Amino acid sequence: MESSTRIGVGTALTAALALGALGACGQDDPVDVDAGIELDAGPTPIDEIGFVAGDPLPAGTWLLANEWAGTPNQVFALDPADLGGVARTVFRSTRVWSMAAPPDGRAVVFSSNDPLQAERFGVTIGDAIQNSFWFDTRARTVRLLAPAGSGWANVNDEAFRVAPDGAHVYLSRRYDFTAEGAFQGWRLGRLGVADGGFEFLRPDVAGGPFELRPQQVPGTREVLFELRARPPATGSALHARHLDTGAERLVRDGSGRPNLGPDGRRVLFADRTDQQRLKTFDLQAPGDPAVPVSPTAGAGDAAWSPDGETIVYTVFDSARSCDHLERVVWTGAGWSAPERVRDCAQTGEFITNLAWVTIAP
Repeated sequence: MESSTRIGVGTALTAALALGALGACGQDDPVDVDAGIELDAGPTPIDEIGFVAGDPLPAGTWLLANEWAGTPNQVFALDPADLGGVARTVFRSTRVWSMAAPPDGRAVVFSSNDPLQAERFGVTIGDAIQNSFWFDTRARTVRLLAPAGSGWANVNDEAFRVAPDGAHVYLSRRYDFTAEGAFQGWRLGRLGVADGGFEFLRPDVAGGPFELRPQQVPGTREVLFELRARPPATGSALHARHLDTGAERLVRDGSGRPNLGPDGRRVLFADRTDQQRLKTFDLQAPGDPAVPVSPTAGAGDAAWSPDGETIVYTVFDSARSCDHLERVVWTGAGWSAPERVRDCAQTGEFITNLAWVTIAP
């Protein structure tokens, strides 16, 4: 199963069943609520997602993670100098399906579920509908990332990336769920941060491949993304699409889950030909041999440190149904041996997304 990080080819029912099995692993510690949190006037989707903010993060560098083991779900922050240490709650919500943040941590974009999807859309499959929300960590406000006055839409948003200029949020959108659980697949899209306006980035192709993990390449008008064949076909490759002309080019075959480094050149990816092991390549020389990052097979979501010298990634423990964190460090000649820095045998955490942020004083 791949959820927001493990984007897969099953239905949302798989994720719903997995969540039920994981509920007993959660932590029910109370959240320190910021009394100044503002919610949009109701009734709106904001009133229905059980959003509760934790205390603001102090200035400094933090690793954010969204975590599914308990209900409500939460986004928490870890000190990179002590990744096995105390988790600070950023916020909790009934569901945090997917999560991302810009490097300065001024906001967290996430998707959360419609608790009345059956009544509104006739869709009974759990986790089928997940709309996008924007938590402004400075203003302490949260809003539906959609045009003013919008309600729930029959969409499922995930794999977020905030544009380099902060004006858009790129995402993969599943759309038009039916009561039988059918849907058209994932398409690339982006939301305007200012007004919540949405646009698809590629023409709709019925029965075409899944379009996953779009992210704008800094300093260009190109979006890097993964095209994954729709089962029963197989195959996955990274492509780039020009936002203005629509021209597309193959970047690297046999690859998935692109993750641009802070330099805008190095791309972390899952090698589909090598048990999903993490590797990197230079976007300006995509045909060169890939640089191995970790020997760990089946690594999950990952985050680059702001200086590009460290990568932290999740490792799913199927026996325990939870996620460990491992870390590798650039030595100048290659990546170090992986170090397990957070053990889910102790934490019970089911982590689906990571984001590294630096909060200014």
